[in-house]
Amino acid sequence: MRHLFQPPQPPSDSPEPPHPPTVRRVAVRMTVAEPRLTYVLLGVIVLIFLYFFSLPTREQIVFLTDWAKINEPIHHGEYYRLFTSMFLHLNLTHIIFNGYALFVLGRDVEALFGTPRFAIIYLLGGLSGSLASFIFTDAPSVGASGAIFAIFGAEMVYFYQHRELHGTAGRQHLTHLVILMLINLGLGFFASTGATSFRIDNAGHIGGLVGGVVLAWFIGPAYRLQRDPTAESGFSVVDKNPVERWALVSVAYAAGLAALMVYGGAM
Repeated sequence: MRHLFQPPQPPSDSPEPPHPPTVRRVAVRMTVAEPRLTYVLLGVIVLIFLYFFSLPTREQIVFLTDWAKINEPIHHGEYYRLFTSMFLHLNLTHIIFNGYALFVLGRDVEALFGTPRFAIIYLLGGLSGSLASFIFTDAPSVGASGAIFAIFGAEMVYFYQHRELHGTAGRQHLTHLVILMLINLGLGFFASTGATSFRIDNAGHIGGLVGGVVLAWFIGPAYRLQRDPTAESGFSVVDKNPVERWALVSVAYAAGLAALMVYGGAM
């Protein structure tokens, strides 16, 4: 009976191929900020709305006329309206939607970015929305949605830039944010067709979104893992975006907004 067999191979002098490195996941603790400013902003817009709601109808109209984004007075130098309009709301539905969005998104963004950078994105991003509304929309407008779209964009930028750090969960969260953003923008454009009884300031939303994305891209945290023998996992998370850099970018962005305000007001 004949058997098949594999003849022995002669020894080889070449080294064995290296084994692929083993990937090991570790849990790393991140230090996040307390969302105190988010709660302060919520309190401010609620108090302003309660005061507005307590006024007689005629005085409500006067109040809005004095503080809303109205283009004609802005052309005559009342630039403060671009800021004050960010804290006004027309009715209960308006403030509930914006207040809830600020509560959810604001806490996340302030925790991840820290209070100073969150304040910059909220205020400058909100002003970007007001300025876009002023340039592209003739109708009066009010609301915090420009600033909320700014922090919405900032959170998307954060999870895109840190998609490796947060892994699968972070990428899934980014996908959910993008879908929610598309839904909100789609609702705005649907409302602008006249198919609904309410009007949405799409220019303000898009301006705030663009402002938030640009600001977050340049002033947002750049978290990186760093070996740390004192940490339980052996690693710690450090921010590689120095304050000198993001503070300078913030000043330059604010100066650009101011120039656009003056130029837009002179048109």
